[in-house]
Amino acid sequence: MASLPSDAADARLASPAAKDGHRALPRPMLPERHRYTGRMPAWAWIVLFGLLIGLALPVFRTSSVTESASELRALEAERERLTSEIRSLAAHVGQLGSLARIQQQAVERLRMVNAMPTTVLEVDSTPPARTLPARFLPAADSSGAGRPLAGGARLEPDSHAARPVWRAILDVLVFD
Repeated sequence: MASLPSDAADARLASPAAKDGHRALPRPMLPERHRYTGRMPAWAWIVLFGLLIGLALPVFRTSSVTESASELRALEAERERLTSEIRSLAAHVGQLGSLARIQQQAVERLRMVNAMPTTVLEVDSTPPARTLPARFLPAADSSGAGRPLAGGARLEPDSHAARPVWRAILDVLVFD
């Protein structure tokens, strides 16, 4: 324990009333652990930090909500702008696809001319007979005469026995 201060120290610590002959009481000395050192204890810092975080969280949350709301408004404005641009472009495409504009562009840019009036002729005669490959003609009659062709010529029937096998396969697969 600390010793009591001397008389000189008592005189310095004495109140003005002590000069009248009354002796002032010595100042009580606190033990070392209770003395104020000018520093905050660790638990006080932790409490202070917790309070600051508790007070700052709503501010941060509010600022993030405000930022999100402004970003949302900007995106909605962008969507409206794009929607109006799409409508404008659709109207422009409809205008470009009109028949009158296409005809005007064909005449101006491509130097095309309007078609001349067409004349249609009707013919009352039958078309000439068409020549078909032998395999598509009707089978030869029993008299052994060949098949008739256009122009009065006759085609003699093929001898399938003398033909190679590959030719018969090609006749089936390939159309002349």
